[in-house]
Order: sequence, then structure tokens, then C-alpha cells
Amino acid sequence: MIELKPDFTDAYFNRGDAYIDKGDFDQAIKDYNEVIKLKPDYAEAYDKRGNAYDSKDDFDQAIKDFDKAIDLKPDFAEAYYNRGVAYGNKDDFDQAIQDYSKAIDLKPDFAEAYYNRGDAYSDKDDFDQAIKDFDKAIDLRPDFAEAYYNRGITYRIKGNFEQTIQDFNEAIDLKPDFTDAYNNRGDAYSDKGEFDQAIQDFDKAIDLEPDFAEAYFNRVCTWLHLGEWEKAKADLTTVKNMGVDIADFFADHKSVADFEREYGLALPEDIVALLTGETV
Repeated sequence: MIELKPDFTDAYFNRGDAYIDKGDFDQAIKDYNEVIKLKPDYAEAYDKRGNAYDSKDDFDQAIKDFDKAIDLKPDFAEAYYNRGVAYGNKDDFDQAIQDYSKAIDLKPDFAEAYYNRGDAYSDKDDFDQAIKDFDKAIDLRPDFAEAYYNRGITYRIKGNFEQTIQDFNEAIDLKPDFTDAYNNRGDAYSDKGEFDQAIQDFDKAIDLEPDFAEAYFNRVCTWLHLGEWEKAKADLTTVKNMGVDIADFFADHKSVADFEREYGLALPEDIVALLTGETV
């Protein structure tokens, strides 16, 4: 089409979208550049190019494009939303919240904007407000598996493990291959001391994603609680063979001894050696 009509802006625009779908963001940007060259007031082209830059982690350039899209079209809810995503990726959560709020003002049924604003509030440790936004996202889109999942994460932070598990159940019902939901539900069951149920969830997460190092490690912690030393050692060895630095998983603990004190465990020497990289 472009060969037949070199100034066909919609063809460049749609080809850019196709490149986005293929993950070829550089080529998509080239096509959106052509659109903007032919039609400088095409707000949607700036918005799309901003998304491509955001996907390349060039958040500042993305924000510039979203700014331009908004200048050209002040009621462009999606551009505010996308700029909010870019600000969130820069850890500027206050600005992200401001943009999501504007998107919601312009488009009150914008479930994704509530969802992402909830994420931003959670990043600011405002968990009650985060839950309100996840609630609204779910009200607007009852099949929003990720909203149930993130609300579950937030309830776990607040120590409400029953609600956490209920939300992960909903997420898994909606999306049966949701590996992170199985992994985190396993953590919630572990928090409740329901270690057998936790193991089942970590098993499922690993079945779905055999190289899911975090699920292996969480299963290790559960094996340790159960005193299943050989099974714990086998999982630790698997994680180590993946090239993962096992010590990184203990970032929340000053040492293995600190881990043992917290959980009331006395680990065998060979497991301690695996965790610390020492030789027995």
C-alpha cells in the first residue's frame, strides 16, 4: 500500500502497530516517525510512538511523546494513562497517580487506570487506597485476573491471608496458567502454616514454568519448615544449577543464622553450605 501511495499515513500507522505486536519497537518508531512527518498534528501517532519508546525503557522520550499527544488532544485519556505508566516505570509514583486520576476523570470506566493507580499507591505503601482502586477495577472488569492478583498481594502485605488466598483463587480461576498466582498463593498458605497446601502450589507453579527459580526457592523454605532436608537440598541444587545466586534469596536476612532464628530451625550443615557457598 505504501509503495502505491507513499503518503498513506494510515498504512504507516497500522504497520507501526503491527511491528509493536511483533515486539519490533525500532521499526514501529520508524513508521510512527513517517506518520508524524506527514501529519504533525496526529495525536494518536505520538501516543503510539510513546508506547514504543516506553517498551524500549526510554521513559523520558516516551513522556515527551505523551506530552505532545496531550497538547494536541487535551481530552486524550489513554495518553494520560500511558504517561502514568511511563512515570511509574521511572518510580515517580506521585506523577503517575496524577496522570491515572486524570485518565479516570476523562474516562470513568477505565478499569486499567484504576488498576495501575492501585499499583502506584501500593508502591507508595498506601495499601488501603490501593485496595480501593483494585476493587473498582474488578467492579468494572470482573474478569480482570491481574487485579485480583495484585489485590491479593496487597492483602498479604496487610496480613489478611484469608482474603489473599481468596483473591489468588479468583485470579487462578480466571487464568489457570497464572504461575505467579500459584507461587504467591503458596507463600500465603506457608504464612498460615499450611505447608502441604503451599507445596502443592509451588509444584504447580514449577510445572507451568520449570525454570521459575523463585518458586523453587519458596518450596525450599517450605521443605525446611517440614524438616524435609533432602528435598530442600535437591531444590537448592536445582536453583544453583540455574546459575542463580542463592544468597540473593536471603536478602531479607543478615545471615543463615538469622533465618534459623526467625523460623526456629536448625539447618543441617550441608544445607547451610549450599546456602552460603561454603564447603562442608
